[in-house]
Amino acid sequence: MKRSSAAAPGLFSGAHKWFTGILTTAAALLALAVNARNLGIAPWLGLLDLNFADHAASRIVLTPRSDTLRALGDTAVLTATVTDAHGAALAGATLRWRSVDTSIAVVDSGGAVVARAPGRSSIEVTVREVTARATIHVVQQPASITLVGDSAVRLADGDSLRLLAQVQDARGHRVLGLFPRWETADSAVLAVDSLGLARALAPGRAYVRVSAGGQQARLRVDVALAPAALVLQSGEGQRALAGRRLPDPVVLQVRARAGQPVPGTQVLLSADDEAGRVEPDTATTDADGRVRAAWTLSPRAGIQHLVARVPGVDSALTVTAEADPAPGNVRIEVLSPDLRGVAGEELSQPVLVRLTDTLGLALGLVRIGWSSLEGGTIAGSARTDSSGAAQAYWTLGRRAGRQRLLVQVGNPRLIPATPVVAVAEAGAPSGVVLQSGQGQRATAGTRLPKAIVVLVRDAGGNPVGGASVTVLPAAGSVEDSVLITGPDGRAAVRWTLGAAAGEQRLALRLAGTAASVQVTATSRAPVPVAPARVKPRRG
Repeated sequence: MKRSSAAAPGLFSGAHKWFTGILTTAAALLALAVNARNLGIAPWLGLLDLNFADHAASRIVLTPRSDTLRALGDTAVLTATVTDAHGAALAGATLRWRSVDTSIAVVDSGGAVVARAPGRSSIEVTVREVTARATIHVVQQPASITLVGDSAVRLADGDSLRLLAQVQDARGHRVLGLFPRWETADSAVLAVDSLGLARALAPGRAYVRVSAGGQQARLRVDVALAPAALVLQSGEGQRALAGRRLPDPVVLQVRARAGQPVPGTQVLLSADDEAGRVEPDTATTDADGRVRAAWTLSPRAGIQHLVARVPGVDSALTVTAEADPAPGNVRIEVLSPDLRGVAGEELSQPVLVRLTDTLGLALGLVRIGWSSLEGGTIAGSARTDSSGAAQAYWTLGRRAGRQRLLVQVGNPRLIPATPVVAVAEAGAPSGVVLQSGQGQRATAGTRLPKAIVVLVRDAGGNPVGGASVTVLPAAGSVEDSVLITGPDGRAAVRWTLGAAAGEQRLALRLAGTAASVQVTATSRAPVPVAPARVKPRRG
């Protein structure tokens, strides 16, 4: 009994020590668990979250469950309430927020959601394995419509311009997918299609209204006449002596694209030759869009030009005038002497002339005229070249002999024409005709009383000298069997008839051709001679 009593205090002392050690270890472990997150050893300890609220979380309630943001950049704040299995709210739970589609909306650690693009995204909040979701709709609400560019536009008639407008939400972000509707208050001045292409039709002012998503904006468009072309109305192709003023003014008109005259437009005028003068050299169009200018030609003979320009118009207008050489200040030299050719045919060489002034300077680009007086044709240069030369191809008239060509320079009333002479020769013989000697009568065996005369001609009817004609008598004889025509194209032959009485023939054939003539004559029988009577002698 004593041994048992003595052992009891020792046993109690050992149990007390064991219990005290357990409590101390539990307290240390509890302290370590409480500080595991701050010490960064919770994963090492295998503890995902040792927060009491996290462990006790059974449900999360998000408020609101769905929300709509009306502009990019708008913010919605989601509130998460964490409860345990009994529905009691837990404080201090660790919330992890996430956006399913960050291109639509993003969320921060406090549950603030920011809209980034139109669409729908889910926002998730998680505590341990407990998750809740809210739906965020981003639907841009049009709050304004803005025209791209100036608030007022100026167009020239006939011009086009693409108008642009942007629909914006309350934060100024562009709302996509809305197509503006365009309207104009004055369709006679301006036309606008569904895509915003504006076309200026007539001078005036028009307002364009654009609307989309219940929003409207207005744009003022002023249409003004703009110079598009410079038109010559009168004064082209005039002629005057070199150094003189043209008889009529040059009248020009500035027009818009649709052809309307444009008043108040500046026109610049200048002569291409510095020695020429245009007065005025700068003019402003009148109410009819016209300007008038007096043009004094330079002393240089030939073509001269006046150039008119309108600032802002690409092309220039050129007016031409003819400066005739002054009388007494022009020399015409014929460079083709001794011209000769076949009548009716073109000369083998052109007719060459050269124009100079009294100082010997070439007169280039001077108008020159050609004319034939004997029925030929001329194909010649209309103007001299830069060296003052001109040429013409002359087809002679069909008449043989002397033919004339006139070269006219300048005003024919002031400067006489210069003649050029060519000799037209007969062409090749082509025909023979009988001129006389047909149908004669004579006693057989005697010569006809008249010569037989033939005429040889070319294709133009000109007498041909030196042509050969063969004489072929069917009966009788001739003095020459081959005749040569004289300068007048004639040849003659005497025919002695044959001894037989009756009709006799003779042919004359043109050598080298098939042309021939027939001559007939009548042969009479000789008259018998009566024997002479012998008178008896009287005894």
